[in-house]
Amino acid sequence: AKSVLINFCGDENLSLFETDEAAELIREAERYLGKPYVWGGSTPQTGFDCSGYVCWVLNKTGTNAGRTTANGLLRKCDVIRPSEASPGDLIFFQGTYNVSGASHVGIYVGNNMMIHCGNPISYASISSAYWQEHFYCFGRI
Repeated sequence: AKSVLINFCGDENLSLFETDEAAELIREAERYLGKPYVWGGSTPQTGFDCSGYVCWVLNKTGTNAGRTTANGLLRKCDVIRPSEASPGDLIFFQGTYNVSGASHVGIYVGNNMMIHCGNPISYASISSAYWQEHFYCFGRI
């Protein structure tokens, strides 16, 4: 696979993505930065919730994810160790609201960062106390 350099988080640091597919996924995800969180939302017109956002990005970049929940996305993944995670993998969290299993999902971009549908869609450090407390697993779809 060809390596691609892409601007990371809008700063001067560049991150090396291992595959063209990961770079395409991140580029598509970045198109929606700043859009607000909308419970149940699944399109740019309606807004997104976390799983709607990740499903949209996956579907737009050639992975048939359909429209499902964070748990539904997890069921489509192979669970991988954190040490194996690479840009384009999914990251799952638990206990962010009252549901069993995965309650939140984002797209891992490397360097302990994810892009996810918080409010608004943004980058976030998975090293923060909040995300560390709620970390569930990484998945590769």
